[in-house]
Amino acid sequence: MNIGMVQQSDRAALQKEVGELFRLGWPLIFTFICDVSFVTVTTIATSWISPTAVAAVGLTLNLLLLTIVFFFLCLSAIIVITADLKGAGRQAEIGALLKSGFRLAALFSAIAAFCLYLLWLFLPALPLSAEGVMLAQEFIRIGAWVVPLDLFACVVMFASNGLGRTFWVGVINFVSVPALIVLTWVFAFSNLGIPVTAVEGCAYAIVLTIGMRSLAFLCLALQDEFKSVNFWQGAVSSSLNDTRKILSVGIPLGLAEISALGSISLIGVLVAQIGVDALAAHNIANNVFVLTHVLLFGVSRATVIRVGLLTGRGAATNEIQRSIVASFILASLFSLVTMALLLWFAGDITALYTSEPTVAALVTNLILCIALMKLVDDPAIVLQACLEGVQRTRPIFIVRFAGQWLVGLAVGYLASQWLGVYGFWLGIAISIVFALMAFARCAHAEFNLFSRQPD
Repeated sequence: MNIGMVQQSDRAALQKEVGELFRLGWPLIFTFICDVSFVTVTTIATSWISPTAVAAVGLTLNLLLLTIVFFFLCLSAIIVITADLKGAGRQAEIGALLKSGFRLAALFSAIAAFCLYLLWLFLPALPLSAEGVMLAQEFIRIGAWVVPLDLFACVVMFASNGLGRTFWVGVINFVSVPALIVLTWVFAFSNLGIPVTAVEGCAYAIVLTIGMRSLAFLCLALQDEFKSVNFWQGAVSSSLNDTRKILSVGIPLGLAEISALGSISLIGVLVAQIGVDALAAHNIANNVFVLTHVLLFGVSRATVIRVGLLTGRGAATNEIQRSIVASFILASLFSLVTMALLLWFAGDITALYTSEPTVAALVTNLILCIALMKLVDDPAIVLQACLEGVQRTRPIFIVRFAGQWLVGLAVGYLASQWLGVYGFWLGIAISIVFALMAFARCAHAEFNLFSRQPD
């Protein structure tokens, strides 16, 4: 066979894979945007109310997310398990997977309710004024009610993603953002004369937005792809679509997220000892760093779906490798765009957050550091998604935990003695380099990546 024709065929297959990843991934970008908007819109709204309100609600939101994020990440294992079952042509067994997911959602709802009640009782012990405690308890008393509905709805949403039906998931999340803004304007500021306090209004806006989004997610089950999942007659099989399977894949993902949130929170506490300006700069830089993942989030989720589908199908190694290469290509394009924006507009981005000269100087330099960190952070996320796609999630938690707590914190604390807040960000960068190297080793063992293939 003509070598040129083979190469042309390979290029065409690679281009097709890039297109498929883009089709799957771009709608999921709005999932990231929507989730971030709940914190962003509420923070902006409460900042217009009073300093006490923004401090109380902001702290409560962070604690609320830390309390429930594990349950959602655990259920997200449904994505890759669904993709694997679809690839294997076993769609009829996805219905039983959904039933297992609903059982876990019920269990998680009960546990989350208990945890949130404990959080509500714990709020008076936080460093808040009496008014701040009252506002925080008021907010969580209303906002907690939507958690069970969201957990059940996410089971269907995750299954839809695993089936490759991401478009309507993106549309629902896209519509949720302006809905949240409008409802916050209506309730928090009594623009329609509804008799609630401002903080209560913010909470009601979140509850109504997530409630409507959850109902829309449940309607995803009406898609044609769900007609063959055999929900009512599907039988649960051990280690295939039962709760134990979801937990075995999902628990490490939840723990990895808890590890990340916990380490960044501890870094914040340590940075606070340097000074108020350093803490303000660190918090702003961390917010920017989180936002830089908006485009890559779609690529990583699409990679999980594709690798899971190909693995279930029993695809050849070179076909899975092609999908991974396509993921790197797409991630590289998005990374270059993000890096360019950070490097060219570092000062302008800083100005959106602060006008205080000392803080602004620190933030601008940290943003430039973040731009360089994308060179290692984005490939690490792609490799992590590849491992998740073959349901090897335990190494993900081990690597992230070791990198963040044993490497990053140690290096950051030592470097901060000479470099201040920059030292902690050096530690974060080193932890990401550690993760990249570890994930590359795991991916090489799993997919035979980074090796020259025989002609």
